[in-house]
Amino acid sequence: MERIAGLSSWRRNAARTIRGSIQVGVIIASGTLIGLLSSIDTLHIKLLELVFLVLCMLIGLYIQFKSPHVLIPYSLLIWTISPEVRRLLDWSFQSYSDTSIIMLTPYSVSLILLITTLKHFNRIDSRIRLIIKIIGVALIYGFILGFMKYGLSSVYDLISLFVPFLVLLYVSASQFDKEVWDKWLRSFAYLAVLVGVYGIYQYLVLPPWDHFWMTTADMNSVGIPEPQKFRVFSLLNSPGPAGMFLGFALAIMIVQKKWRAFGIVGIMIVAFALLLTLVRVGWITCVIMIVAYFARSRLKSKVQLVALGVIMVLAYTFILPLLPGANQVSSRISTFESLEEDHSFNERLDFAKYIISDVISNPIGRGLGSSGLGVKLTQSSNTVAVFDNGYLNLFYSFGLPLGLAVIFLLGYLFVILFKISKTEKGYAPISFAAISAILFLLLGSNVLSGLSGYILLLIISLAFPYASTNRREL
Repeated sequence: MERIAGLSSWRRNAARTIRGSIQVGVIIASGTLIGLLSSIDTLHIKLLELVFLVLCMLIGLYIQFKSPHVLIPYSLLIWTISPEVRRLLDWSFQSYSDTSIIMLTPYSVSLILLITTLKHFNRIDSRIRLIIKIIGVALIYGFILGFMKYGLSSVYDLISLFVPFLVLLYVSASQFDKEVWDKWLRSFAYLAVLVGVYGIYQYLVLPPWDHFWMTTADMNSVGIPEPQKFRVFSLLNSPGPAGMFLGFALAIMIVQKKWRAFGIVGIMIVAFALLLTLVRVGWITCVIMIVAYFARSRLKSKVQLVALGVIMVLAYTFILPLLPGANQVSSRISTFESLEEDHSFNERLDFAKYIISDVISNPIGRGLGSSGLGVKLTQSSNTVAVFDNGYLNLFYSFGLPLGLAVIFLLGYLFVILFKISKTEKGYAPISFAAISAILFLLLGSNVLSGLSGYILLLIISLAFPYASTNRREL
């Protein structure tokens, strides 16, 4: 017994020694790296970006081990504020670059979800495992195909697609109760109000750091860099992501009182900010999610939705004309009636025709890194930075067979959530609304990646742990 006790004590001491050595090594390496970066004047901004990333990661790790239920809201916060932090740093140094370490921060923080996911992998719903297997095959194939041609671009593309599906695994593995899920959705609503308030302030004042961003980043489609003469992008990168973010949040806030922030006032703030983005697809997505939720919800919820709908119509009719920027908003909305005359709509049609011919001539796909924001990391000319059709992007990246497999997977999710929402009325209806939004939004862009994918797959994931619990009880 003494020998066993001594051996156990030796192992504990050895483990402490190894952990201590690793900590000292990390400190020394970090200090050396910071010293090297500080010695080069042109890298001061990179040093601050790196400090921001490391600090956010350390806070995320602390939350993971002390208050794991807060990790999702924290990661959403980092996703939301990172673009604005980048603009503040660029403005402070009067320096702009297409690439920034800060934009890796949301992905780095979100990867902390792997700790719980790997620890409790056996808890994950079997249907989610099937989903991840198919997505995993597509991602591995796309990465192998693209890495040799696009290098870091393919790595960035891989992470931007993997992280949203990671949240699907995490929610199933963590198995928090419904009170935590409600807090997650409510925290998203609070962030949306924050984005809305800052967006309105941005529109009225145009802070110097946002002005600097507009002029140096050549954001010609946003408008004139003067107050009340541009499309609001708030804390996000551009009007498109801001409009999508606000559209998702507005739908969630409308359909359930318990998921709202600041009640009707919060809804009005988010709705007005969404109008100022002039992003029509944000409104269409919001309507699709509300209608899908309406179709699968209880009668009481349907009555509340009708009442809120009446309030929104009255506000649009009588309050909107009195607000700044009303003329721009009204003219943008009027283009719904004449899409055939809309320049952006026609450009999307021409782009789709071009990509279809390219996919037919190259059915094996071009791999990850051939499209999207990641192309800024490569000098290759054979890339498409802005991809205006998500379905075609799947074929373009993964080829025809795996592209079809991913689309089939989304259809499978739609059917499953439709069936679950027949009996489970707490979270399955909003999950069904999210998959409905994905199927629509893929007509315009690949919303499965980045922040939009993270939010939508988080909402979708809420239906599965509940369904698994019900099956065990039965």
